[in-house]
Amino acid sequence: MSDTATTTAPMQRVTLRLGQIRVNENNVRQDLDLNERFLKSIEANGVKVPVVVLPLDEDTYELKMGHRRYFGARTTKETEEDKDAIEVPAYVLDPSLREAGEDFIDQLIENDDDYRRGLSELEQADALFGAVGAGMKQTRVAQLTGRSRTEVSRAVRTAKTVGERTRSVLADGGTYDLDLEVLGVLGEFDDDGDAVDRLLEAHRKSRFEFQVQWERDDRAEKEARATVRPQLEEAGVRLAEDGELAPTAEPLADLDGPDGEELTSGAHAGCPGHVAAWAENPREPGEVDYFCTDPDRFGHRPPQEDGPETDGDGEEQPTHAAEAKPSEPPREYVKAGNKAYRAAEKARQAWLKDLIGRKSAPKPLAAFITEQLLTCPKPVAQWSGDVGRHNLIKELTGYSTLAERAKSATPAKLTLLNFAVLAATFEKRMGETRTWRTDSTARSAVYELREIRQDARTWLTFLAAIGYPLSSVEQAVVDDEPYQEREPDTADTDGQADEDTEDGASAEDTEDAS
Repeated sequence: MSDTATTTAPMQRVTLRLGQIRVNENNVRQDLDLNERFLKSIEANGVKVPVVVLPLDEDTYELKMGHRRYFGARTTKETEEDKDAIEVPAYVLDPSLREAGEDFIDQLIENDDDYRRGLSELEQADALFGAVGAGMKQTRVAQLTGRSRTEVSRAVRTAKTVGERTRSVLADGGTYDLDLEVLGVLGEFDDDGDAVDRLLEAHRKSRFEFQVQWERDDRAEKEARATVRPQLEEAGVRLAEDGELAPTAEPLADLDGPDGEELTSGAHAGCPGHVAAWAENPREPGEVDYFCTDPDRFGHRPPQEDGPETDGDGEEQPTHAAEAKPSEPPREYVKAGNKAYRAAEKARQAWLKDLIGRKSAPKPLAAFITEQLLTCPKPVAQWSGDVGRHNLIKELTGYSTLAERAKSATPAKLTLLNFAVLAATFEKRMGETRTWRTDSTARSAVYELREIRQDARTWLTFLAAIGYPLSSVEQAVVDDEPYQEREPDTADTDGQADEDTEDGASAEDTEDAS
């Protein structure tokens, strides 16, 4: 087909040289978005989608649609002569069928999201997966699509792991805007429909990072427990699952042996009250604590020199743990809060690492850094040279020492590095897991817990102001309110959680309901 043939149909497909095409001076698009991926794809494949032109004379055409493709193609060559020689497919319009103003309407329709929708991230991943499945090497796929080898590999892996159940949920909910990172996480939990539902709900609430960490911790704990249970059974140790521990039970760490020595699990193994329970604040998944179910009955308390306490009428007062500590919150409530707090800490530090890794700093950072250095609150004063703080700085920045990095850093990067130092001090301060608790038992165990919570409020409030999405447990700290057990984020979808906690009951008040 001749590229100068007379058009007898509304649109005729031809092949044109870029030198034959004149750019439309009335093009309204200001930003062509000639990004690296697009340009690499053009360079590897040429222009695949035809541009649309209108004939001006025998050998010249005006570009109507496809300015991005036109300029993208021209960037692949260096000289004007080479640029003009590039060939592209084109549809030629019939001028007799055009009406005044139609150019602008065409531009609006072509570029309006209401008229067209590009492939979603999952659909793109499916296409890349399909190409690899058909036998194309991933390096070649990367070359032809302008993607990196890593991007292609991640997309293929995502398409492979996101199953039909998850895809149906996404389709039913009209969820098409998820990026590959989110989709990859959904694929990770594709075998757990409830987890996928919770993750999608958290994504809608802008708490996705927290929920991801919560789900991963939860899965790791379940897998570890499945391993530990038969080990305890083989060792002849009774296991009290969540909620099964007797109210009179006390941890061995709080009890004495026959001669007043520390009571170890080995020494206590022969006691009829010997039992293991999942740790309240585990350092590793599947960790257990050991208890005596009734220390008074089995003789694990030293004799009381002055005898039992009496009330005003001479009646003996009970001394077992459940009644001697009325302010102790339910063990399962504490475990749930600890779990949420640890998940929030991991998600928050991942968010901070991403923030500190950027090239430019949010505007409020400089003022916050200056304020903290001038006022020198306890986190800054106490841990400015702490070893643990240095380890956190390394985790948040990726640098063993900041001094060398600072020598070549831009002013914006210097702000972020200074912020990293302050972030490490506040995160170190919040390393005390009891920070989320408001009950008197926690305050008595950590004498400065009120001060820690105040520093935590300062830190979390600032992070929220610069875009960090607070989890429920972090929001409770900011509001200085008792944490209401709502994690994972979909726990209140039926409204029950709100009804049960709307009176703002404290942790102590929830004991009877647990």
